[in-house]
Amino acid sequence: MPKKDQLKVEAFLQEFVSTLTGQCAKDIDFILLFGSAARGEFVLGKSDVDLIIQVKSDEKRKEVEGFAEKVFWQLDRKHGMQLKRVCSTGIGASVLENAVKALEAQARLYKPFEVFGPRDIDWRRGMIKRLDLLPGAFLIASQLTLLYKMKKEGKILFGRDIRKEIRPRFTLWEKLKSLFVPQSISFAALALSLFLPKKAVAYAVKAIFYEVESVNLFLQGKIPKKGKLGVFARSTEFKSELLDDLRFFIELRFGLLSEQKLAFVKKAAAVKKNGFQGGRVAALRFCFNTFWVIYSCNSNIILKTIFGIA
Repeated sequence: MPKKDQLKVEAFLQEFVSTLTGQCAKDIDFILLFGSAARGEFVLGKSDVDLIIQVKSDEKRKEVEGFAEKVFWQLDRKHGMQLKRVCSTGIGASVLENAVKALEAQARLYKPFEVFGPRDIDWRRGMIKRLDLLPGAFLIASQLTLLYKMKKEGKILFGRDIRKEIRPRFTLWEKLKSLFVPQSISFAALALSLFLPKKAVAYAVKAIFYEVESVNLFLQGKIPKKGKLGVFARSTEFKSELLDDLRFFIELRFGLLSEQKLAFVKKAAAVKKNGFQGGRVAALRFCFNTFWVIYSCNSNIILKTIFGIA
């Protein structure tokens, strides 16, 4: 990933945190960064930022959130971060794109930061408790994936270090949701591909990298720094020779063998870095392939682990 982009986002975040805490330090418990900017993989105009701001009292949450939002967009313009185009709370280039952004904001997708009160998240039990977030947190969002990434890749930008208190829940339901999230995003990408091809491909790229992480969490209980692509590529293999021969025949027929999945991930990485240059048909093909790779992986993983077919 471009080093200059990472340096740019770090300068932006440093000024954002210093400005925010300059006025609200006494009200803020901590500020935690996770995602691509925390991993050193930020790409200007394609990556968003993922920030958690926890305040010390519920009474100050709205006040801090309002000031943080104002500062965030001012500094976005000042530093030329292009986050208004990337984040769901920004402004789109068309009516359709703004409608999609509204849906993203409702799903908390591409939202640059969340401000939580002191009791909104039970970090030790790995549970979101705020009432307006509970339905999505229980039924849709993978709390396991989010909390795991906060704990393992997160960086504290201000305040106390919450990471040592975070206990992600490795329940079967949370592990299943970790698989359903990238599958849902890839389906949304497929549906959008003929209308907003670049947005659709961006969804598809995010979905395939979510899937790599989710497969590792589901099968290994962790996202390793090395070897995670190998686990993802081999995730559909069966121990039974008969079943694995059948799996090989099907994957050969549909271009889903381990090396082909790895090649597809590398293609997605190139799109993330360099942007998507194709038209609607190419976007449709890319999004369909993304959905099919994720669907085949998830189906086989569930057969192997939930139903005990090995």
